[in-house]
Amino acid sequence: MNATDSSSIAAPSSFQVATFNAYIIVGPVVLGSLVDAGLFGCLIIQTYVYYANFANDHRAIKLTVAAVFAMQIAHMICVSSTLWNTAVSSYDDSLKLQILPLGADATILFTGITGALVESYFAFRLWKLSKRLPLVLLSLVFCVIAQVVSLVITVKAFNMTSVTAFEIDQNTPITLSLTSRVLCDLILTLSIAWYLRKQRTTSTIDRLVLWTIETGLITSLVAVLVMSFFLAMKQNYIWLGIYTTLATVNANSFLASLNGRLILRSVVNESLHMNALSTSSGGGRSKLQSVVINVTQTIGNDPPEVFKYDEGEV
Repeated sequence: MNATDSSSIAAPSSFQVATFNAYIIVGPVVLGSLVDAGLFGCLIIQTYVYYANFANDHRAIKLTVAAVFAMQIAHMICVSSTLWNTAVSSYDDSLKLQILPLGADATILFTGITGALVESYFAFRLWKLSKRLPLVLLSLVFCVIAQVVSLVITVKAFNMTSVTAFEIDQNTPITLSLTSRVLCDLILTLSIAWYLRKQRTTSTIDRLVLWTIETGLITSLVAVLVMSFFLAMKQNYIWLGIYTTLATVNANSFLASLNGRLILRSVVNESLHMNALSTSSGGGRSKLQSVVINVTQTIGNDPPEVFKYDEGEV
C-alpha cells in the first residue's frame, strides 16, 4: 500500500490520529531495534569480560549479573518480535500498527525488571560506601514507585485496543514511571560519586568518579529522551524506538561499572611498575621500599569500599 494512505480508528475526540507515515511509525522501531541489537552485542562482551576477570566476586553479585543478562535475552526476543511485526507482518495494514504488538507489551515488563535490578544493586553499593540510609531509602522509594507503575502499565498494555487511547489513558503513569527512574538514577549516581570523591583524593579515584558519573547519566539521559518524545509526539513511534534501547543501556551501564574495576587494577599496576623502574637505576633497598610505601599509601592496598566485591562480602 502507499505509505501516505490515511487510516483512522476509534479514539477519544481530543486526540486526532495522524496520517500514516512509515518514516515516523515504522522507521523509529526499526532503528531502535537495530541500535538495541548492537547494544546487546556489547552486553554479551561485557558479561564475558566480567565472568572472565571477577570469578571471586560474591555469589549475589554474579547472580545479579546473570539475572540482568537473562532479562536482556528475553528483552531482545521481544524487540525482535516487535520489529518483525511492525516492519513485515503489519506493514501493509496501518490499522494493525495502531495497536502495539505483544512483543512491545512484554518489553515494558523486562525493561522495568532490569531497571529495578540495577537500581537495587547501586542502592546497596551506596549503603556500603556511605553507611547512611536516607539517600538509599529515597532512591529505593523512587525505584519501587517506578517498578509498581511499570507493572500496572504492562497489564494495561496487554489489554489495549488502541495505542492512541492507551497513550492518553496512561499518560500520567508513564510519565511518573520515567520520572521516578530518572530521579533514582540521579540520586544514586551523584551520591556514589560524591562519597567516592570524599573518600580519597587520587588520580585513580578521579577516574572512577568520572566513570561512575558517565555510566549513570547515560541511562538518565535516555529516560529523559523517552519522556520528552512521548509527551511531545504521541502521534508517532519515535518515543517507542528510544524506549526500546532503555533496558539494554541500563544493563550495559551496570556491567560497565563492574568491569570498571579493571581500570583501577591497571592504574595500580602501572604506578607500581613505573616507580619501581625509576628507583632501579639510582636507589638501594631502602629507597625502593620507600617508593612502594608511598604508592600504596596514595592508591591503597584495596579499592574503595564501593568497588570491593570479594567472596566474603554480600
